[in-house]
Formats: sequence, structure tokens, C-alpha cells
Amino acid sequence: MRKALFAAMLSLLGNACFALSSTTNSDLFTLDTIDPVITIIAPNGGEAWYIGDSNNILWNATDTNITPNTIYLWYSLNGGSDYLSLAEAIANSGSWPWQMPDTQTYNARVRIQAQDNFGNLTQKNSAGAFSITYVPPAAPANVNVDISNTVDAVITWDPVTQTIYGTPITPDGYIVLYNETPYEDAEHLYYFLWDVTSGTSFTHPRVTLHRDQFYYRVVAYKDYDGRMADVLAVAKANPVIKLTLEDIKALLLSSLGGDK
Repeated sequence: MRKALFAAMLSLLGNACFALSSTTNSDLFTLDTIDPVITIIAPNGGEAWYIGDSNNILWNATDTNITPNTIYLWYSLNGGSDYLSLAEAIANSGSWPWQMPDTQTYNARVRIQAQDNFGNLTQKNSAGAFSITYVPPAAPANVNVDISNTVDAVITWDPVTQTIYGTPITPDGYIVLYNETPYEDAEHLYYFLWDVTSGTSFTHPRVTLHRDQFYYRVVAYKDYDGRMADVLAVAKANPVIKLTLEDIKALLLSSLGGDK
């Protein structure tokens, strides 16, 4: 009887041990340690966007396990020193409409963030600065040069009455520039001659006595914050410096306290 009881206990103990040692395998899974990849399409540097417009921020964010509604957007007006929130937890659609802020800057940037299911996170900033400015005046039409007196060059042009969008505007002045070579779009070859704030003509005195050929360019401007007046005052006071149109634009940037 005792042998039978002992055998039964051994049998129960064996079954219990067998139950404790059984295993169940989970489904195969992959541990993701790779951050999402973000490519900023626009604005990524060099764009000229205007106050009052709506422009699309465009991007590509890819990852095998990217989380839905995990895109965050920010923008900076000072080159990335500070960022302000634009959108949080939006879909990875690759496009988001942005109403331009009312602050003018030549050093704006955007930042985009994406995250995957494993917590891997990537932030990407614009590669370069882009500008957000007021809509500029249109280019003056019918620029004409009269050298009939064989001494002076009298430059005239039609008054500008609208912006590049065709909306009404009255420019604060016109910049007259000159070039000795016929390269119309080369801003580094056009030198500051004078700033005209009244009327639509300028006389370049005695130029035909010293040059066989001269080319002129007239640029209309609207000086919303007084920086253009300061830059042009410097150009007038120091004509030997020979500022180019490219230089004038660079000085406008520096007058914002760096490349703002």
C-alpha cells in the first residue's frame, strides 16, 4: 500500500514539474533603433516669401515604423536661436499650409520633427535662411537714358504704382545704379549711383566725357522700417566705397543685428 502511495506521489510530482517547465514562443519581432529620415523640401534656404501670403511647408519623413500623427512643426525668425510652435501631432502628409507672420526677417528657418513606434526621434532644420518680407514694388518700366547734350546722361523712368502682385503701392524712393558691362541681372556688377526720393529722373553729370558706354538700372523700394534710408545715407556719404546692389542687400541684413 505504501509503495502504491509513494508511486502515486512521484507521478503527481513529475506531472507538476513537467507543467512548470513548459514554454511558449512569442511571435518574431524586430527591435527598431533607427531614427526616422526627414528631408525638408521647402523652405530649405533662399526662398523669398511675403507677409500676408500662405505658403506650404513641404517635407518627406520616412521610417518603417513611423507613428501616425507624429509630425511637429516650428519656425524661427532669428536663424534658429528661438523657435515658435506652428503645429503639433499632425499627419505625415508631407505638406502643411503656413500663413506668413507679420514680422519681417531675412533669416527665417523651419524645424520638423518625426517619431516612430519605438521612440526614435528626428528633428531637422532648414539648411539655409529664407526671407519673410513685405511685398516689394514692381520694377520701374521704360527706363530711358538721354545723352543728347553729349555731356550728361539723364535717366528717366515711369513711376511705380503697384507691387509685384499688382496691388497698389507708392514707393519711398528709387535706387539708380550703373554698370559698365551689359549684364542686367548681375547684382554684384551694378554700383550705387544715387537715391531718388522725389520724381522719376536723375542726371548723371559729365559721364559721357569719361566713358564710352554705361548701363543703368533703377530699383524701386518701400522702406517700412527705416533701414533702407540708413543704408543709402551711408552709400551717399562714402561714394568711393562703390557699393553694389548685392552689397546694399547685405547691409540691410547686417543692420538687423547680424543675419536676422
